[in-house]
Amino acid sequence: MYELRFHPKVDKELSKFLPEIRKVIRDEHLLAIADEPYKSGKPLKGTLRGFWRRDFSYEGVSYRIAYEIDDREDVVYILMIGKRESFYERLHRRAKT
Repeated sequence: MYELRFHPKVDKELSKFLPEIRKVIRDEHLLAIADEPYKSGKPLKGTLRGFWRRDFSYEGVSYRIAYEIDDREDVVYILMIGKRESFYERLHRRAKT
């Protein structure tokens, strides 16, 4: 199992979601990523190559989790969690920092 580490802004993003969504993210999606990051998501392409995403829906709304895998340290860095809308534009900005 991989260790999860979070970008500092992820806590703020999660605080905007309803408690039910936070529970689903924590109990289902983050656990799946930590357990098998390569099987749990899809690799991104183009300028975001090297990052991965996990897609899911909750009550008809599409969400994304973007992460990076470090096999040398068995760590997954969770970069961003958010609604699909404008997700990749925000991820581009965050990946540059």
